[in-house]
Amino acid sequence: MRLDRVLAIARKNLRGLKHDKRTVGFLVLMPLLMITIFGYTFGGDVKNLSVYVVNLDDGSVSYSITDDLRTRETLDVNVIYSQSTPLIDPVAYSIDKVKDAEICAAIIFGQNFTRDVRSATANLKNGTLVPPGSFSVYIDGTNPNIVTAVMNDLQISIQKILTSADFGIRSPIVVSPILVYGQGAEFIDFFAPGVMGLAAMMVTFMLSIISFVHERSGFTLDRLLSTPVTEGEIVAGYALAFGFVALVQSVVILLAAIGLFGITVQGNILLVLLMIFIFGIGSQGLGFLLSSVARTEFQAVQFLPLILFPSILLSGVFWPLEAVPLILRPISYFIPLTYAVEGLRSVMIRGWGLDGIWLQLSVLVAFAVVMLLLSTWALKRRK
Repeated sequence: MRLDRVLAIARKNLRGLKHDKRTVGFLVLMPLLMITIFGYTFGGDVKNLSVYVVNLDDGSVSYSITDDLRTRETLDVNVIYSQSTPLIDPVAYSIDKVKDAEICAAIIFGQNFTRDVRSATANLKNGTLVPPGSFSVYIDGTNPNIVTAVMNDLQISIQKILTSADFGIRSPIVVSPILVYGQGAEFIDFFAPGVMGLAAMMVTFMLSIISFVHERSGFTLDRLLSTPVTEGEIVAGYALAFGFVALVQSVVILLAAIGLFGITVQGNILLVLLMIFIFGIGSQGLGFLLSSVARTEFQAVQFLPLILFPSILLSGVFWPLEAVPLILRPISYFIPLTYAVEGLRSVMIRGWGLDGIWLQLSVLVAFAVVMLLLSTWALKRRK
């Protein structure tokens, strides 16, 4: 092996990169984008979880716990007092908010909470065992990270109040968590819908963007356009094919998750597959559209991390959107995978039907339609 020949080949490849400004920009900007997104995302904590506190108690203990909860960055606390809402049942109202996924949790203090705590404290000091004071927490168990964050803050506030006054040795307060959704669910139940959506996007997007560039460079697309076939028919045919690929892949993931890990699907499986199919069509259209500005397969591959990394990190696949820093969170709502993951979790874990996921489904349909129309326009423009 001669060193001069090795250096000559290396110089040739570097000269090729020098004249490809898009590739040079990719090599410089992509690592910067990756480290920025990774750094902000992994450094983020769950914050501003919407929580209702229904305080039917007139005593000081419930007020003290509520006031301390309001100081927690994790929680966005809205307090409802019985005397301030005479026209509604505040307990039922708050629980319905949790069931509709409008808030994360509802904390209910009963009428005699402070009295029960004081009584339990006095009896503990006398050596008498009596039931402690208790309150209920109705919480959306769809996301284990959110459940942990809410319960941790509750325990911290309770311990702070107990240690700030003479309540006795043992805790006179018991928290009774009630999972509105996700009873008996494990992390795999939360994880599987995100993996299904991510797999559908990755496969259809990668296949479409590379396939189109390959067919264009091989003049297969030109020969196809010379036939009576229209641009819309070409795009629709590819969308149908790659949407079917995403559907098959999702069936495999779903069957494996049920058979190997025992996940349960509370809602309609056909609705799950419909969302995957529509999302796959939209992802294919995005791949087609981006392929129109790539001259080579190497340039087409450069779009993969640009689309995949923000989608993976900012769409709620691995951790809740509430953990995404506020500076990046608006981006999450422009990522179609965000709505696919939320819709799939609502069907699979919450058991919702079309009436519950109409927003997510509408966004995915709009995404698919817009991508197909833009892809058809790009193909006509090229012709």
